[in-house]
Amino acid sequence: MPAQKNTAVPSRALLAVVNAVPSVLWSALALAPIGAYCYQFVARPWLYGFLAISMLAYAVPTSWFNYWQLIQQPARYQQLGVALVNRVTQHGDLVKHFIRRRYPAYRHVPSRAALAALVRTTYHQERFHLVLLLFFGFTSLHAVAHRQMGWFALLLLTNVGYNLYPMWLQQYLRVRLGPMFP
Repeated sequence: MPAQKNTAVPSRALLAVVNAVPSVLWSALALAPIGAYCYQFVARPWLYGFLAISMLAYAVPTSWFNYWQLIQQPARYQQLGVALVNRVTQHGDLVKHFIRRRYPAYRHVPSRAALAALVRTTYHQERFHLVLLLFFGFTSLHAVAHRQMGWFALLLLTNVGYNLYPMWLQQYLRVRLGPMFP
């Protein structure tokens, strides 16, 4: 008797929980330092100003993101380590591996409609991280202006890891999907 294939799919709740783990972990690691710095050293008017200016990035048209595309070849993103970042993010390689151990038929992008939704999501994610990139940047400049170089280094490091690389990841995903999605 031939073995039956497991065609079951995971529930939305399971997918949400599994994908929340890396998001919560990375957010806690990145937001704790900036939260501590802002609470201790940034006067509220400055904080609100940094937030307001950063939030203006939500008004940037989606089409502009294509002009800011760093590179057009996936291999260049891989050289920058972006593919490694994709391993430890939501819907990343480790999450997919974990889900596929129990649900081998699982595919994050099972249809053309899901592919279109994924492309839209990449723009949303890139915009979100652009807002935070600006906020972290303004806060880092505040640390420099107040000669707090240790804080500056920590905020810069978290900005690169939590915002710049995720922005590159969204671009990388769109470049990889480019041939499949006009």
